Amino acid sequence: VVSTQSTKAVVSTQSTGVMTLISALWGGRLTLQFVLKDGYTRAGEDYRWKYVKQVYEGRYLALQIFNLFFVVIYQNILLFLLVVPQVVLLTHDTTCSASDVLVSLVYLGLVVLETVSDNQQQVFQIEKYKQIGEGVELKGEYKAGFLQSGLFKYCRHPNYVCEVLLWWVFPLFSLSRLGINWTFLGAVNLTGLFTGSVDITEQISSKKYPEYLEYQRRVPAYIPSVRMMTIK
Repeated sequence: VVSTQSTKAVVSTQSTGVMTLISALWGGRLTLQFVLKDGYTRAGEDYRWKYVKQVYEGRYLALQIFNLFFVVIYQNILLFLLVVPQVVLLTHDTTCSASDVLVSLVYLGLVVLETVSDNQQQVFQIEKYKQIGEGVELKGEYKAGFLQSGLFKYCRHPNYVCEVLLWWVFPLFSLSRLGINWTFLGAVNLTGLFTGSVDITEQISSKKYPEYLEYQRRVPAYIPSVRMMTIK
């Protein structure tokens, strides 16, 4: 609880405290995932960045301009926009309500699903390269080269779906107090960013794995159909 100097009124910060906690859990999960993928090592690099560098091959200055404006500037602005719902609410009474509890549970549920999908992908990749290293004859999805079971049986990018939905859920804390407002701008931007990222990922995968085109035809990219949800 804080007291504002202008009005001397006591303002509850219960819900903004909850927002801090759940977003910190999201950040901790993301940091751990990055560590597990050797992202903090000197040689660590997102495989899509290699694709971007190929697009800008021979155009060093253009690549650096892209890096400056898109990676350094835009993505940091995006991160700020994602937490704007919490910043806006700092001057409002945020006594925890039933809707806040519901929003928190949905947010945490999405964090759990994203963690599960990332873990399934990592376990698959580790096992695939282990079998390749041991010279084992690859079968099933290991032979195909990409994961098609678990959450990936229902949509091609369950982790991306959860990540985007997380930041559509986060502004709902402000919706109950301010109505429709501009704090959803971060979620809108993130959706556009991930749509472009998925396009790059799909292009890489379809060129790398011959069976990926059939997987694209069979499994939705984002939203599982009722038919897919009933497949055992």
